[in-house]
Amino acid sequence: MTWNYRIIKKYIPITGDTFYILTEVFYDKKGKFMAYSDGDNILGSSPEEIIESLEIMLADAKKDQPILTEEDFNPL
Repeated sequence: MTWNYRIIKKYIPITGDTFYILTEVFYDKKGKFMAYSDGDNILGSSPEEIIESLEIMLADAKKDQPILTEEDFNPL
């Protein structure tokens, strides 16, 4: 299993609001979206490790990848 950070567009039907999250997306062995983390926290054993995680998140977010939606994880 592999993972990276991706931007996911989310929609709240009750309010009609749309927002975006930057979260970990997990892939199966074939590279297909498998799941994403719904409650990300930036954890580290030191302040430097947290900064490194933020730099990885920013680098992944800047990649030219399509914005995902929740439907990408719910096959019909």
